[in-house]
Amino acid sequence: MAYYSPYGGYQTGYYGQPVPDQLAQLRQNQMQQAMMQPQMQAQPAQMQPQQVDNSGIIWVQGEAGAKAYLVAPGNTVQLWDSENQVIYLKSADMSGMPSMRILDYTERNAAHPQKQQAAPQIDLSQYITRDELDTILAERLKRPAKTPKQKEDTVENG
Repeated sequence: MAYYSPYGGYQTGYYGQPVPDQLAQLRQNQMQQAMMQPQMQAQPAQMQPQQVDNSGIIWVQGEAGAKAYLVAPGNTVQLWDSENQVIYLKSADMSGMPSMRILDYTERNAAHPQKQQAAPQIDLSQYITRDELDTILAERLKRPAKTPKQKEDTVENG
């Protein structure tokens, strides 16, 4: 026998519990999560390979921690090693296949600046001038080289 209960909709039988509304369901989920957090903290550190702090840096423990970190398909993340001076760039293609690049980083000291590489010296003897080019082309094409014309003063007849 079904009847309408003022405490939560239709009920079947006289002893049924009221169906919780959305707010009550959210509160139940929060209570369950709060009860499970002490259990999650009791797990060994090996089961939690990644740590995220508020600065947006994702810390992992070694290469094994980076390999265990899950990346959503089509995304790339930077994973910082908490044990070594290494950054892992882990990405997953659209099908979810992961790949990882490993980058070592070192500190740059102001006392030992990096030497700048000098630009390679160009041997100008390998090049010709414009006049030399015109002369060579004139010889090959059998025409006289152009000589610059001087402007003549024109007098208008009035």
